[in-house]
Amino acid sequence: IGKIYNDRDSGLITLLGEFKQPGRYAIKRGERISEVISRAGGLTPQAYPYGAVFTRESAKRREKLGYERSALELEGFLATALSSPNSETNRLGEATRAVSTLAETLRSAVPVGRLVMEADPTVLQIRPDLDIVLEPGDQLVMPKRPSSVTVTGEVLSPGALQFSPDLKADDYIEMAGGIGRTGDDGRIFVVLPNGAAKPLSISYWNYDSVNIPPGSTVIIPRDATPFDFVSFAKDLTQIFSQLAIGAASILVISNNNDSDD
Repeated sequence: IGKIYNDRDSGLITLLGEFKQPGRYAIKRGERISEVISRAGGLTPQAYPYGAVFTRESAKRREKLGYERSALELEGFLATALSSPNSETNRLGEATRAVSTLAETLRSAVPVGRLVMEADPTVLQIRPDLDIVLEPGDQLVMPKRPSSVTVTGEVLSPGALQFSPDLKADDYIEMAGGIGRTGDDGRIFVVLPNGAAKPLSISYWNYDSVNIPPGSTVIIPRDATPFDFVSFAKDLTQIFSQLAIGAASILVISNNNDSDD
């Protein structure tokens, strides 16, 4: 007896936050995100699609493997540096502690599996190429429009600051007390509300200031001087941005889970 065709995949997807009918939905094979948003009644007037957090189980597994690989690479570079006759002995202890701490942070980081995607039904209507096909286990969290920008890392007073469309990245950093003594002004980056990370530099600000939308996080990393003697194969900023994106995503998800309880 031949199998009877069933247009439903084996699983559910979850919509949380600012949907008119949030909840869990069984998806049809090939169904796209705009279709499920429509089935959920659309978005509420308070919804902020630019800050939507879309997570996928397969991406979560890849993210965890990426953290493990980065941790191993850090330890490998440190081992190479320790065995090098040109190593600066007086800085080996400092670098060892820093690498060990960062490697442990990577291994203990909770993978989110966030995908940068378009979640605005208006945009998806005119750009169907951005309308992704869903997989069982997917989750879309739609936050309310935020009213703040977060500045964190090596500033004198990290925290959330009130958003203003007239302020640029350097303005927010100045409001947070400016870059601290241990900050690295050459590796500053911003995590945008959609989960994308964008590097910033002082020289770039001087000629064309960067607009910062509400819900963004501006991050000033610690100066990587202890790592100067290690020839890294990848930029440390990439590791820091991955961790920052995960932390920002978890915060959005947690806030919306708490509001739905």
